[in-house]
Parts: sequence; C-alpha cells; structure tokens
Amino acid sequence: MFTTLLLERALEKAGLKKKLKNAVISKCSIDSRECGENSLFFAFKGEKTDGHNYIPDLLKKGVICVGSEEITEDENYIKVPDVLDFMSILAHERRKLFHGKVIAVTGSSGKTSTRQLIASMAAVSGKIVWATTGNLNNHLGMPLVILNMPLCTEVLVLEMGMNHSGEIKKLVEIAEPGFVTITNIGNAHIGNFSSHADLAAAKLEIFNFTNAVVSANVSDPYMKKWVEEHKTSRKINTYSNESLEELGRDFEDMAGFMVENILCASNVVQAALGGQPDLKKAVEKCVLPSMRGEIKVVGKRTFVVDCYNANPQSMQKSIENFYKKYAEKESKECTLILGSMFELGNFSEKMHKELVNSLKNFKLLKAVFLIGCEFDKIKSDFWNCEKLVFLGDIAEIKGRLPEEGLFLVKGSRGNKLERIFDFLEVMK
Repeated sequence: MFTTLLLERALEKAGLKKKLKNAVISKCSIDSRECGENSLFFAFKGEKTDGHNYIPDLLKKGVICVGSEEITEDENYIKVPDVLDFMSILAHERRKLFHGKVIAVTGSSGKTSTRQLIASMAAVSGKIVWATTGNLNNHLGMPLVILNMPLCTEVLVLEMGMNHSGEIKKLVEIAEPGFVTITNIGNAHIGNFSSHADLAAAKLEIFNFTNAVVSANVSDPYMKKWVEEHKTSRKINTYSNESLEELGRDFEDMAGFMVENILCASNVVQAALGGQPDLKKAVEKCVLPSMRGEIKVVGKRTFVVDCYNANPQSMQKSIENFYKKYAEKESKECTLILGSMFELGNFSEKMHKELVNSLKNFKLLKAVFLIGCEFDKIKSDFWNCEKLVFLGDIAEIKGRLPEEGLFLVKGSRGNKLERIFDFLEVMK
C-alpha cells in the first residue's frame, strides 16, 4: 500500500514526469482480474495474452494502468519504456520507505518451507509479518510482494528464486535485505551452469551483493569458504548440521530435511529479532506449502507426497528420510514413485543413474516406479532390475500400484505426479 506520490517519484527516477491525482494504491497486480478501483495494473505481454488489451476496461473501473504502448491519453494511464524496469524501480522506492526488518532467503531446495517457518517464528515473537506467497519469488513476483506490503508491517520475509547467474543480484538490489540466508547449495537448475561451482556462485550473490547480516550453514563447503573469506568484514551468524540431531529430538515426527529448514529459519530469526523464538509453537502454527511431505491416506495406501519439486540432493534426502521413518522403523516394505528431475542439462543422465544405483542400498523396497523422459533415457542400463518399473507418464501407473502399503511420491514439478490421485479410484 502506498500513495500516488510514490508513483510520481518512481517516474522521476525513470526519467519521466506525470502528475497524478492524490490517491492511495491498495493493490498492485499483473492479473487484470484482481484489479478494482484504486488498484495499479502492470501490463505485460505473455505467450497467450497481452495485458495491454485489458487497459481500456480497467481504466473505466478506476484502475491506474502501466503499459509500454500508446493506448490512450487517459490521466490514469502511465506509459513507460519498459514495464518490468518501472515495476522494479517502484518496488525499490517502496522498499526505501519501509523501516522494519527485511529478511531474504534463497537456496536449491527448502526455501519456501524455510520462508514460511521464518514468517511463523517472527509472528509468534509478536511481530506483524508480510511474506512472499505462492511462487512470487522471481523478477515479476517479488516486486509485487513489496508493493502490496501493508503499512503496519514490521517484518518482511522474501523468498528469492533463480535459474541463472545475476538473477539474485537484481532481486537483492530491489529489496535491500538486512538479513539473508541460503538454505543449501544443491544441483537445482545446474543445467543452466557449466559447473556446480558456478551454480554456487549464483546462490552466493545473496551474500555478495548486500551488506546484510548473513546466516550461513558452515557444513556446506561453499558457505564455509565464503565465511572464512569474509569473517573480518561482514557480520555473520553461523550454524552447522551438527545441531540437527539435538533439534530433531524435539521434532521426531518431521522429516530430516524439514528439521534442517527449522534450524536455518531459527538462526536467521535470532539474528534479526534477537532471542530464541518458540520453535514448537512456530512450527505448530506454520502453514507449510502443499505437496512438500504431506501425508495422504487412500484406502489401504498411505502416501507421503513430496512432489512440488526435486533435484538430486532433495530427492536423495526425501528417499532416505522416508525409508528410515517408514521402512526401517516399522520393518515394512515400501514403494517409491519417483519423477524425472529437470533442468539438469548435460548432468542429467549421470545424476539419474547415480540416483537409481543408490537405491540398491535400500533392501525393503517392494517396487520403484521411475516416471518420465529423463529416467526413460537410462532404462537400458537397468533392464535386469526386477523391482524397477520405467513409465513414460504417471498415467501409466494404472493397475500397477500395490493395493496397500507405504508410498513416497517425489519428483520435479513438470511430472505432475499428484495426478496419481486421479487414478486411485480406477486402481482400487
């Protein structure tokens, strides 16, 4: 929320001048359907639709519109050379008016859950919190989160996603966070980089391009090296995975990777707010995203659904945690339903083979369903493995799934593995 005076200031920063009626902007959006009177609409050209087409009708509703085309002389229409650039400038100006705590989190996996945990910990500490929602963690989404922040906010928690080098740098320049953390540095999106070291450098932009207080897990070799190089010039709070066993005793029912997220979140919240937050209360009140370890019971089948996304590290951790908790602890055979991991580029074949080979260490596996094109490329290497079932799509699992037991569903988002629940009636 902000006034049109801020809009005018942002226009000046962009080298433009326009006088606007005094008004309060109550909502900013790139979706015309969300806009009503006193909203601000940013028109983008997408693959299927052009936001500029909605501007005439929106202006009639009292919506202020920003676009890059000559459409109208209406006083509520703002023409700019580049809509994304202007939205970023406006978000940065809004950020400069905010005097609360700004926390930013990135990482190869676990960043959404960690963001939610940070927000919950800050809330149970008595703070008014505004945080990223959904997938608004990129160059389009994060500015909207900042622009829609209520005036009463005391703590702003921002998730920052990236696919390529330089993306985190742009986000931190807009947000100017005071506290930053990286959940982990895995192989997510490694297909867009020449090496793991290059991917790590892109993640470390959140440390390198801010003057923020850093929360770093020194069990990660890249973060440990960064800490050693900057410990005399930056304020750094460190923690390590050695604390996981002790913390895990308080959260025995949670997967190990989620305990890692709790550890990361608590470290950054302590840095930002001081004092240890009430972790049990924060976890109890935390609304974690769906398809990230949720349990679904359908008839005699129990599914652990962790298929929002996947990379080699998160896949391995999910399998290990699932196996330890359900197979080893209860001495029961279980079934894995694994989807292909995407955005691994030239590393894909190697990493999928390594994953499948690692499954030989898990003796209590009834069956392993390997779904999608990336697994299909390596199936000739495993033709004599009886427990492995290679399927092109999750729909092909119809009639093949054991009628009862424990199942882990894990894979990259593009597989849409959650569709398995559409087939359960057929499989009964």
